[in-house]
Amino acid sequence: MADSPGSSGLLTGHRVLVTGAASGIGEAVAAACEREGATVVRVDLREGDGIVRCDVRSEDEVVSLFSGVASAVTDVVHCAGIASAAPIEDVSLDVWRSIIDTNLTGSFLVGREVARSFARPGTLTFIASAGGLKGSATYTAYCSSKFGVVGLTRSLAQELAPRRVRVNAVCPSGVRTPMVAKTIAEESRRTGVPEELIRKGENDVVPLGRMAEPEEVANVCVFLASDLASHIAGTAVLVDGAQLA
Repeated sequence: MADSPGSSGLLTGHRVLVTGAASGIGEAVAAACEREGATVVRVDLREGDGIVRCDVRSEDEVVSLFSGVASAVTDVVHCAGIASAAPIEDVSLDVWRSIIDTNLTGSFLVGREVARSFARPGTLTFIASAGGLKGSATYTAYCSSKFGVVGLTRSLAQELAPRRVRVNAVCPSGVRTPMVAKTIAEESRRTGVPEELIRKGENDVVPLGRMAEPEEVANVCVFLASDLASHIAGTAVLVDGAQLA
């Protein structure tokens, strides 16, 4: 696991909303923002200790979130998302809709409420994917949703930049998260290839030699929310160990 850097107070005075904060990248982002001095509002589909429930597919719940506990946030890191892999012939309409509704429509709803509620400079960072910049066999629905998130990012960045709201996307490739573990398990069941061999393949295709750790993605999100990134907007930052270079 990658070592977490010590705090330098980059986000002191910030109030950050993190969706998908119960596990994986979202959990790491929330911890990294707090380490850098921010107050963090944690949101997830699964309510828990210190975590507010919000289904990002629901217009009413997202609107309620921004009129309630997230009404005074200065930054949003939208990590909530799902993934599933299967040959296109086997992708049901229900699976397609579930992935698009969660990953793309959820991002639209969060982005719209940021536009409606941010009355001062701030940041919005979407977790997209390397799969939002390059297609991948058996990930048709997922890649389609993440290509949409990158397009949403670029459009919102231009629209909100005059208000000094900076919108960016972070695009990881493979990351050691429960979601990736789930897709590896799905592929193993479908193909009969042992999970450890699939995982080895996921590491081997990365020039740096391994998948990313959630904390390595989180550190990029902290940077984008900080003043160090004060002139960065509308970009899709790859965190892929040179995989798409």
